Amino acid sequence: THFEDLSNEVIYEILEFLDYFHIYQSFYNLNSRFRKFLTCSNFPIKINISSISRSNFQDYYTDIIIPYQHRITSICIRNLFFNCDISLHTILSKFIQLERLILENISSEYVENILKDIACLPNLSSLVIIVEDHVKNVNECYLGIFRLPKLKYCKISLGNYNFISDSLPYATNEFSSIEQLVIKHEVYFNAIHRLLSYVPQLRRLSLNYSYNYYDRNQPSQPIILNSLTHLFLKLNKVSFDEFEQLTKTFFCKTQILYLHVTNRQEYININDNQWKQLILSHMPFLRLFDLYIDYHIHQIGELQLKESNSTLWINRQWVFNHGSSYSTNSYRRKKYILQTTINQQIDLNYQETNLNSVRHVCLWGKVAIDNCIYRFPNATDLTLECISLEKLNNTITTLKHLIPWENLTKLEVNSQSNSLEILIRVLPLTPSIVTAKIDRVVVESKDFVAIRNRACFRLASSVNIIRNLTVEEINEVEEAKLLFILCPRLQHFTITGTKTACAAPIVRSLLSKDNENTRHLISLCVPADNSRYLGKMEELSQAKKLLYDCLVKVNYRHVFLWR
Repeated sequence: THFEDLSNEVIYEILEFLDYFHIYQSFYNLNSRFRKFLTCSNFPIKINISSISRSNFQDYYTDIIIPYQHRITSICIRNLFFNCDISLHTILSKFIQLERLILENISSEYVENILKDIACLPNLSSLVIIVEDHVKNVNECYLGIFRLPKLKYCKISLGNYNFISDSLPYATNEFSSIEQLVIKHEVYFNAIHRLLSYVPQLRRLSLNYSYNYYDRNQPSQPIILNSLTHLFLKLNKVSFDEFEQLTKTFFCKTQILYLHVTNRQEYININDNQWKQLILSHMPFLRLFDLYIDYHIHQIGELQLKESNSTLWINRQWVFNHGSSYSTNSYRRKKYILQTTINQQIDLNYQETNLNSVRHVCLWGKVAIDNCIYRFPNATDLTLECISLEKLNNTITTLKHLIPWENLTKLEVNSQSNSLEILIRVLPLTPSIVTAKIDRVVVESKDFVAIRNRACFRLASSVNIIRNLTVEEINEVEEAKLLFILCPRLQHFTITGTKTACAAPIVRSLLSKDNENTRHLISLCVPADNSRYLGKMEELSQAKKLLYDCLVKVNYRHVFLWR
């Protein structure tokens, strides 16, 4: 049976599992029957242009997006070229069936207009806005979001220095329908009352708090959040007393609490009675409590930790770990950090060795790996920190028992001079890796031809499917070229560090029409700390031309190219 012989109903079911752009690429010009599937049906369209080349997007925009706006239910844009000549922001109000909108790495100058454009959309229930810089009028953005009539899920990051100020009024007779709210940028501690006054139906909340000062102009009536059961708080310089006051005021119905504390040693010294009083008196429904303390200390006292093994924790079957993290119910967390002391456990009833909920495992050194008593059967992300190639080779067998390497899709290596060699060693064992990040590329011998001819290099190059690669520091053009030979399917390449002195030669080399190794490259991001180079790239941006006809954007001392 050929695919063309299948019934329309079966074909529709198959197409539901595919990205719509891939459907368009495969079937739009195949024959008249399949073109009708795309143009004459009510099949919902989900737009994701995060990994589409510029030329392909232009055709996609003309053939599908513009004529079939009424069928589009989801839009996802994750690149920096939201403001290009064919930008969607000018027609957002016409997507009358739009239910989900994701805009990441967009310029803050478009946010207010975007919120005005989508205000009339009757079905929009999910919104994600992540800006690349800083929104100036954050309060207007919040009010625009809170006015969206059907919004249920909202995730926003409006830049590092955008705090909700006292000018945000308290809600009186205008409330939001939001049930899940995630704020990634810092919010001043004193403004939490004003923010939460708009979301009485909130069920899940994730906030990044920063201490400022106490807001004395609080409303006389307390804000009741009866539906708020899931809470993730990242507290920066917020004292335990202030956290306790927040809990008493807003979080009495909390069932799931993830607490990440930075720059406050006092949380380490909190005795068991203080936690007991707070939980039993003000969080009586709490059933999962995950506490992570990020603070530089020499050691955590064994006696103090043992005192935490009281009936409060035992009766709830809560488990304590210590190391860089201090956590209850570690078998429920999504990320797990293995360090030298992370497995010194105090647990009277612990039996589970498989941490099924963990998706991201971070390994610090060989000792942590050797001492690990857990397995992570569902892990998809792996970070290797401060481990040499020699020690990695000695622990490969152990690691295979801890983590299903064939299931990993994301890999990060931070090992200074060993990172490239570790990447070459690991890639043949992890055939599903799509996204990778390394801190440095160091080739001491400078014999790049010899490296490419090594059997392990050729094997890693032939089997990996990496499409996204980020490097913190590159010192030579040849190092960048070597990475593209190692990862021949690379589509998105980013250099994050500001110390890279060869950014201009890298761009010229990678975008040269003679470079066959970059034929799949879609986007490139390189640092540019030289003002003359920045000026030249801005000229190219205005002229809208570069080698391989790239669209160029210069922002925050980085150059972004899309082709």
